[in-house]
Amino acid sequence: MVVLSSEIGTAMEISSIKWHKHPSTSTNAENENFKLYLGLCGSDQLNNGSFDGNYISGTKTLVYSSDLLIVDMNDEWAEIILDAPYWYDGTGNLIIEIEWANETHDNSYYNHEWYAGDNRCVYSQGSPDIVSYALLPHMILAGTLALENSTFASIKVELGQ
Repeated sequence: MVVLSSEIGTAMEISSIKWHKHPSTSTNAENENFKLYLGLCGSDQLNNGSFDGNYISGTKTLVYSSDLLIVDMNDEWAEIILDAPYWYDGTGNLIIEIEWANETHDNSYYNHEWYAGDNRCVYSQGSPDIVSYALLPHMILAGTLALENSTFASIKVELGQ
């Protein structure tokens, strides 16, 4: 997914990402070989041709990985604390890329979503075809080194000092 710089509104060191769980999700999600990447995108929309082609060259950064990520459904805001904080300079659009490969675990996890417009989210599930999706999950980008908390659309920025 691509999050616009105008929605984030500030430079920050991102230390965690939280997603707002939908009430229909009742069991823990278990995601095998889970990876989370952050990077910059020069466009407001994602290209359906290639995930990597959406990144500004050299900005794709692996910030979290786990052989088995278990998302606790008792938390309304499921949080992933990054293995390495990511410095977001506040000027470019941010790509959040998530990948996992499940063969034995239940990976069902539903979030509250909001309409973000065409090609803000793309995915590939069960086939090599890349599909465009017009909704983005409600999320909180948490971190430090910026001046104030702010909310744009359904993306909240939570900052410490």
